[in-house]
This record gives sequence, C-alpha cells and structure tokens, in this order.
Amino acid sequence: MYDVITVADAILKIAKSQGKSLTPMQLVKLTYIAHGWSLANRKTGLFNNRIEAWQYGPVIPDLYHATKKYGRSKIPQSIIGDPSDVFVSHDDHAFLTGIFNKYKNYDGISLSFITHKAGTPWTQVYQPDLFNIEIPDNLIRQHYIRLGNEQR
Repeated sequence: MYDVITVADAILKIAKSQGKSLTPMQLVKLTYIAHGWSLANRKTGLFNNRIEAWQYGPVIPDLYHATKKYGRSKIPQSIIGDPSDVFVSHDDHAFLTGIFNKYKNYDGISLSFITHKAGTPWTQVYQPDLFNIEIPDNLIRQHYIRLGNEQR
C-alpha cells in the first residue's frame, strides 16, 4: 500500500503521458475512485490515508492540502515528473491506467457528482454541520462492489 501522494503522482504521470492535465478536484476524485475500485476488485486499497465526507463529496485531506494551491486551475505539467518514472508496481500502474482511461473525459464537477450522488458512501456518512467525518473503507468497498455488479 502506498501514500496517497504516490498514487496521485502516478495518476498525474499517466495523464501527462496522454497529453492531459488535471485540476486538483479531478485528481482527488480520480484517486478516490481508483481506491474504491481497487478495494472492490482487488480486495486491497491503494493507500491508508484518511478519506472524509466534505460538502462536495469525499475528499482525501492529505491530497487536497497538497494540491489546493492550484485552485480550479490545472496542475502544471512542468511540475509533473517523467511519466516513465513511477513509484508504484507495474500491476498498480496498469490498474491506474485502466481507471484513468475510464474516467479521463470527466471534469471535476462530473466526478464530484459521481462520488456523492444518492447511495454512495458519502451520502451514508455526510452530516452538514459536522466536520472530519471519516468514510470507512468497508463502505467504499461495498459501494464499488455494487457498482461492479450493476455494470455486468
């Protein structure tokens, strides 16, 4: 298992290799979605960092704080390293590439909508007046197992 920053870095490098740039919101949501699909399909998460229910859906605070300086702008390609220099395993890189390819055409708002519509782990724990509520991996796993079954 990795730190969320390592997973996000791999996603940024995959995007860069395809000539795409991501906003912080897209990166946070894609990283969350990849973690969910990994929990469901591979029976293991990608990272241990805390995931919380914020107003606009699930957020990984460590990743949010690392990228918030870019606001709604795209994260500059110039700060992303060489796409061939990744710090995840070959299998994890292939998995992340598949997730990226599935969701790469969604903007941040669309990804946010996907991650906090009715029935998602976010709706199960979010409370408007409470902060720092964790979304546990078991809820995320169950949700993505259900999604996988619905897509079959």
